[in-house]
Amino acid sequence: MDPAEPQRFKPIPGFWLILIANVAIYAALVMVDGDTNIGARTIATWGGLLPQPFMEEEPWRYLTAGFLHFSLVHITANMICLLAWGVPLERGMGTLRFLLLFLASILGGSFLSVAMHEAPFIGAGASGGTSGLLGALMGLWFLGRIGVPTSFFVINIGLNVGVALFAPGVDWQAHLGGFITGFVLALLLAPRPHWNMRD
Repeated sequence: MDPAEPQRFKPIPGFWLILIANVAIYAALVMVDGDTNIGARTIATWGGLLPQPFMEEEPWRYLTAGFLHFSLVHITANMICLLAWGVPLERGMGTLRFLLLFLASILGGSFLSVAMHEAPFIGAGASGGTSGLLGALMGLWFLGRIGVPTSFFVINIGLNVGVALFAPGVDWQAHLGGFITGFVLALLLAPRPHWNMRD
């Protein structure tokens, strides 16, 4: 592909892979539960986060939880964030870096969530991964690799923090863990010297 080709025309297979996987799994959960609001028992059975003692026996849950959602609103919000933050990242960083970033951010969010929950809980959602995308964008901005205004981060981080702190049942620990993971990985996986999200 011509490197001079505008960013908006570059393929984004990683984005579509993640989107389709999340939607397909949510559709399967709806079929199992017979409702768009998925029960905690079903989430736990399919691989949601559980308290530390259970996670030690089934560590794969740290990853699978990132592809499970409790409701239509839950998955819609995360997929909107995936679209808004993930598409420009994949076009700038490349598909392999993007997928590595997303999956690692899910793990980072899951690890912090489990570590910071003392009471019994069941956690799930792609918010660790999507928060990692926002963290990566901030990391690249910090390096001077993307051209976005400061207001982009004020608005998006502000909304993310507001939802995490004030919306009922939101696992803010997963948001924070994913954001930190994404920020750090962006510093390590930074793409070519400069690309611009506005291209």
